[in-house]
Amino acid sequence: MGGFRTIPDWFSHENAGAAVTVADVTGNGRPDLIALMVDSPPGPNRGLYRVGRDLDATGNPMGGWTQWMDVPDWFSWENQGAGIAIADVTGSGKPDVVVLMVDNPPGLNRGLYRIGRDVDVTGNVTAGWAPWIDVPDWFSWENQGAGLALADLNGNGRLDLIAFMIDSPPGQNRGLFRVGRDLDAAGNVTNGWTGWMDVPDWFSWENQGGGVAVADVTGNGRSDLVVFGIDNPPGPEGPLPAANPSGQNQAYYRIALDIGPDGAPRGGWSSLLGINNWGSWDNQHGGVAVANLDGTMQLLVMAVDHAPEGNTGVYKLVQLVERPKTHGRWDLLPFNSQVLAIHAALLPTGRVLFFAGSGNNTVRDADPTFGDVTKNMWTSVVWDPTAPQGANFSHPPTIKRADGRPFDFFCGGDAFLPDGRLISAGGNQAYNDGNNLGQRDVAAFDPQTEQWQALPPMVEGRWYPTLLSLDDGRILAVSGKNGTDGQLNQRIEIYDPVANVWRESEHPHDPNFVGLPFYAHIFLLNDGRIFFSGGRMDDDRPQQAGFIDIRRDPVTFQPVPANEISAFRNQSSSVLLPPAQDQDVMIIGGGPVDDVTSATGSTERVSLAEPNPRYRMSMPLSLPRMHLNAVLLPDRTVFVSGGAINHEEAGVAPVARLQSELYDPETDTWRPGATASVVRMYHSIALLLPDGRVVTASGNPPPYGNLPGWIEQPNEELHLEMYSPPYMFAGSRPTIVNAPGEWNYATTVAVETPQALTIKWAHLIRNGVTTHAFDNSQRLVDLPITSKADGKLEVSVAGQPTLAPPGWYLLFIVDDSGTPSTGHWVHLAM
Repeated sequence: MGGFRTIPDWFSHENAGAAVTVADVTGNGRPDLIALMVDSPPGPNRGLYRVGRDLDATGNPMGGWTQWMDVPDWFSWENQGAGIAIADVTGSGKPDVVVLMVDNPPGLNRGLYRIGRDVDVTGNVTAGWAPWIDVPDWFSWENQGAGLALADLNGNGRLDLIAFMIDSPPGQNRGLFRVGRDLDAAGNVTNGWTGWMDVPDWFSWENQGGGVAVADVTGNGRSDLVVFGIDNPPGPEGPLPAANPSGQNQAYYRIALDIGPDGAPRGGWSSLLGINNWGSWDNQHGGVAVANLDGTMQLLVMAVDHAPEGNTGVYKLVQLVERPKTHGRWDLLPFNSQVLAIHAALLPTGRVLFFAGSGNNTVRDADPTFGDVTKNMWTSVVWDPTAPQGANFSHPPTIKRADGRPFDFFCGGDAFLPDGRLISAGGNQAYNDGNNLGQRDVAAFDPQTEQWQALPPMVEGRWYPTLLSLDDGRILAVSGKNGTDGQLNQRIEIYDPVANVWRESEHPHDPNFVGLPFYAHIFLLNDGRIFFSGGRMDDDRPQQAGFIDIRRDPVTFQPVPANEISAFRNQSSSVLLPPAQDQDVMIIGGGPVDDVTSATGSTERVSLAEPNPRYRMSMPLSLPRMHLNAVLLPDRTVFVSGGAINHEEAGVAPVARLQSELYDPETDTWRPGATASVVRMYHSIALLLPDGRVVTASGNPPPYGNLPGWIEQPNEELHLEMYSPPYMFAGSRPTIVNAPGEWNYATTVAVETPQALTIKWAHLIRNGVTTHAFDNSQRLVDLPITSKADGKLEVSVAGQPTLAPPGWYLLFIVDDSGTPSTGHWVHLAM
């Protein structure tokens, strides 16, 4: 498991519980780690613990480990969780150990705890053990984890006990906790118990462990409660919801801020937060603690990895307080996007085009002022990220369709032409009682004049189509709902900007090809073929990933095997990983179509340069999500933000994902990014800006509004939030003093930079255009550095337009520490 330390001498082959806590047992001012295991051999179980002494800042026990010590009278033959905490319960001035067991007899489960009094520096209990005490009203028949914590929540000098359980009824699991107030020296609760309280948005259907800890996480002098769970998504033969055929586990936690004596979080709950690189496919419980290690609050997460070769107890540290140099930072901008930015494009002027048309709003579509710029009924706006507020938006005139109605960009397809114009094709012809019909109309936006112009229409209408820029400057259009009955438009069309015409061709006639789904995720490959990743939007047709060769007549299709069921890649995201020369595509997350069951966190990669490529599982997201956005960053990582655990449906509140994640393709690892403040789900976008930041916009937040009888004021997210990656806080950045503006293929280009001798990478990133969680325009093309001199680099430009289609790009250079420059616009032409 990635980044985990091993607890030595973990002798158990089967565990029925595990937990961890942190306390100064030795009394030397350094925190110690106390690990509890429930060994489940044939016969009665055993509860045992041991101490790792003197943790350093990395979590390494510098003082070594004690032996395993038995908890006496562990009477259970079957357990379903355990917990451990250490504090001075008896008031003797010495630490006491409190252990919790979940007994699983025939019938109703029991939660019981007992106190071992006066623990010495070796971890031994020197003043005996109190009897087992029941946690009252333990209502669960099946548990999949438990935990225990101690804290003085009401400030009266007496400890309170927090008991946590994961209830596993038929259906979805629940995480719950309750508080027993004012423990006496024997461990009895003297001031009553609160009722059980649900941990909100507990999304797991199967857990393999969990835990609880109490500490002042935020540093405000008040207690916060941390709850933790290990999600065990099912495999292909597992129980519904079959959200993750990979079956690889994921772990998460949530913080209840400023809990009072009644257990209520007076500061509310944090969003769900993930624990990255959880490499285990099968766990047998785990736990969580909070440790102050050299002044830094760390979450110490422990788990039992149940591998075929035997069990292992492992733990890792997770930084609890976000720091910009590690996580990046979100900033909410003091103005809104002015339109629901369902579509967004970075223009070669550095400005951003937000366009929406009717924007998923039947009321707006029917309004006679729709498209009237004088009444602020814009269909598109241009935002200048560098201009001061008040002068940072312009409003292009509304373009009309052939029928005189405003051009409705909503759910059309978008791509860039080589000259920098943006082409938008298809979109909403009519809402048609939920079965939207696709329009044939096509428009182009000129970034210099900021005007739309009509282009010849397509042969057939398309709603939810995908457009793709080809190596010769033409634009491919595939998929989408037609304009007659809303069924799939299977035919292929290609726009020729020189002849200014669309030409239609037949789709592949192959038994493995049933039709590209709506908003199919497609990429242009170095050999000229098109690759469909499997990603899609609200379309469960069983179309597997594969190669499409539009250069052949007839068009051919070659499948590429994947691990994930294709229908579960709905509202996923796909990227051509950097650098594009590797021809490595990754598909991330997604979930089932029109279903409120869980999204998947699984990710897959495929190396398309191999002779017989097939997807392989890669490290999953820490937080399963759909509606996510994935953006290539100039430090060659992938930034993932937004999304939710489930699909929107009337009456069901989706659980939003606010924590972002950063993926390193070289190491196949994720790390946590900063936590956003704005919910981004369906119809949200994320876009890289020239300075290396990422802007996020749009969304239809819960309760989802696309329903019959939609109110006149729709539920639209207009806030803009900006993410600054960690490299924005790394200190000085390399600078590009000068570089040519016009580039040609198979040439060498000189780039002037004072940091030339410390530059490790140079590359081009194509400006993005994105909608519905997918941006096939973005790609990062390596520029091999052929020479370095004081003040100048020479880089080699790709020779194939299939690798870097003609058009505008941002040139970045990256120094040896991984810090990129700001982008410098260049135009790549034949």
